[in-house]
Amino acid sequence: MNKKEKVMLGISGTALGIGLLTMIIYRKTIMAKIESAVWDIHSERRINTLHPKIRNRVRAFINEAERQGIKLRVTSGYRTWDEQTRLYNQGRTLPGSIVTNAEAGESWHNYALAFDVVEIKNGRALWNNANWSKIGKLGKSFRFSWGGDWRSFVDKPHFQDDFGYSMAALRQKYLSNQMTNGYIDLA
Repeated sequence: MNKKEKVMLGISGTALGIGLLTMIIYRKTIMAKIESAVWDIHSERRINTLHPKIRNRVRAFINEAERQGIKLRVTSGYRTWDEQTRLYNQGRTLPGSIVTNAEAGESWHNYALAFDVVEIKNGRALWNNANWSKIGKLGKSFRFSWGGDWRSFVDKPHFQDDFGYSMAALRQKYLSNQMTNGYIDLA
């Protein structure tokens, strides 16, 4: 093998090595994301609407519940103010039963800091569920407040993290556009 062939082989070998290394890093990155993803594509889609500061904790909560034999589906994440108004009007000026007492801007969902879950068993949602206390305790272990602890309008599917902010403070941040990439700034 002449010098030119050795140089070409060295370059090709280096390029091949870099290509393989890049592929390995890319594969590990993808696998890490897959491993942290939850069992349910619908839940994963809803988790991705939440504030980036809570997404991984929500996934960890859902994944830990699954390890404990409880498959949780995220049924609601971020809600626009219009969506919140429609939910608030349900059972009042729209058909259906009342599902919330929070008007637009008064729900932690409006700030992408709340989510609702339900256990799925045999393909069915278990809204009347003997596991709610266990689910609530587990969610609280991931530093979420649980709607099952509320004194009025107990909301067992609901979890949130307020990051120490009041609803009024979040509303002010929203109205004064203190946002980054579409999410409230949480210093």
